[in-house]
Amino acid sequence: MNFQPELGQMIFGQPHKEHAVPEIMEAVLIFLRYRLGTVLWNLNQKEMDDPFGNSGADFSNETFQVQAYSWNENIDQPWNFKWGDVEVSWYKYLGRGMIANVEISPNLASECLKSCLASLKRMDSKDHG
Repeated sequence: MNFQPELGQMIFGQPHKEHAVPEIMEAVLIFLRYRLGTVLWNLNQKEMDDPFGNSGADFSNETFQVQAYSWNENIDQPWNFKWGDVEVSWYKYLGRGMIANVEISPNLASECLKSCLASLKRMDSKDHG
C-alpha cells in the first residue's frame, strides 16, 4: 500500500518511507503504548512520559524502541518506532501520517505484538520476581 504524505509532512516530516501503515499495526502500537505505560507504572510508580505522544520522550529495551516525534529540525529522526528491521514513522503524533519502511502484513504485525509484549512481560517480572 503506497503512502501519500500530507504537505506539512513532506516539508517538515521525517525521511519518506514507501508504505502506509495498516490499521492492524496502528492497533498494535496503541496497545503497546498502553502496556508500556502499565509496566513503567509498576516499575516506577509514576506516569510515564509518553514516547508515543508528543512529549519528547523515548523508550528502548532489547526488543523495540520508540521515540516521540522530534520538533527539533536539527535532529535526524529516521523513525518513531523500531522493531527489528521494521521502522514506523508518524507525523507529530501516533496515528497521523503513519508510514513504514516495509509492507506490514497482519502476520508481521502479530509477530511484532507478541515479541514486544514478551519483552515488556520480562521487564515487569524482573520487578516482581
